[in-house]
Amino acid sequence: MIAAAMPGPLADEPSAQASAADREFEAVYREHVGFVWRNLRRLGVPEPEIEDAAHEVFLVVLRRLPEFDGSAAITTWLYAITRGIASNRRRGDQRRQRRHAEVPEPGPAEGPAEWLERSQAAATVAQFLATLTPEQRVVFELFEIEGLRAHEVSAALDLNVNTVYTRLRAARSRFAAFVAALHGAAGGPHG
Repeated sequence: MIAAAMPGPLADEPSAQASAADREFEAVYREHVGFVWRNLRRLGVPEPEIEDAAHEVFLVVLRRLPEFDGSAAITTWLYAITRGIASNRRRGDQRRQRRHAEVPEPGPAEGPAEWLERSQAAATVAQFLATLTPEQRVVFELFEIEGLRAHEVSAALDLNVNTVYTRLRAARSRFAAFVAALHGAAGGPHG
C-alpha cells in the first residue's frame, strides 16, 4: 500500500531509530490515512487515482508538519490539504478532458506519395538552412518555422530587435534566391 512508497521512516528506517519528527509523521500517517483516503473519494478523486493522491497529501504533510501549531484539530488541517490535492486533481482531469476534446480526429493515413513529398520538402528546407550563417539560421528558424515574433526572438537570443530584423531580411533574401534557383533548375534549359 502507500506506506511502502513513502519516504523516511516508513520505507527506509526502523522506527526505533527514527527522529522525533519522523515518529510524529509516522503516527499522523497511521492514524489518519483512512480519513484522507475516504475524503479523497468523497471529494471526487477517481478510485484509480486515490492512492497517488493520498501519497501527495502525505508528502505535503511530511513537508509541513513542523509548521502545524495545533491551533486547529489535526483532522481539520489534513482535510484542508486533502481538499487542495483533490481540487488540483479535478482541475488537472478537466484540463486533460478539454485537451482530448480539442484534439481533432486523425485523418486518413499518409500514403507513400505524401510521405515522399513531405520528406523531399524537409530535405529541401534543410538544404536551404545549411546555406545560412548560424546567426541568420537561428533567427530564420525561430521566426519563420517556429512562429515567434521579432520581439520574442530578440528576447530569446538576447539581441536588439533591429539586429533580428536585419538577420531575418538577409535570410529571406537568400531564401528567395534559393527558391528561384530551384525553379530555374526544375525548369531545365528550356524553362
